[in-house]
Amino acid sequence: MLKSHLLARAVIQDAGHVLVAQARGFTNTFLPGGHLEPGEGMQAALTRELREELGAEVRVGAFLGVIEQTFTDHAGQEHEGINFLFEVSGEALRADRRVPSREAYLTFDWVPLGDLARRDLRPSPLCTLLRERPAGAWFASVKD
Repeated sequence: MLKSHLLARAVIQDAGHVLVAQARGFTNTFLPGGHLEPGEGMQAALTRELREELGAEVRVGAFLGVIEQTFTDHAGQEHEGINFLFEVSGEALRADRRVPSREAYLTFDWVPLGDLARRDLRPSPLCTLLRERPAGAWFASVKD
């Protein structure tokens, strides 16, 4: 049986760039945010995660959609991640400013929308969804 993860993820965009996170020692990138804790709502989880990761006060905006992802971890175990995506903004979150990390294992970078595929953004459907911004709620299912 797959171990499931519920994740709240932030789509933070400015000046044609999107903010991505990268775990030190890994080549792929992902959107900032993280795991839902027991009894916590999605927007509260995202606000907490961004405060922990970025030290930033944010405004969680519109719900954008869901991407479910099956992946294999470093030990070879399969997991399913359900990524809930929200628009997020914050005064300190601008593409012309470096975003320092409050988590030693993470770095953050502003990436031009056209360069996302070269940054191995996961789950992989995010590249297309962020560039095209389709109307209505997003949904994708992928095995990365």
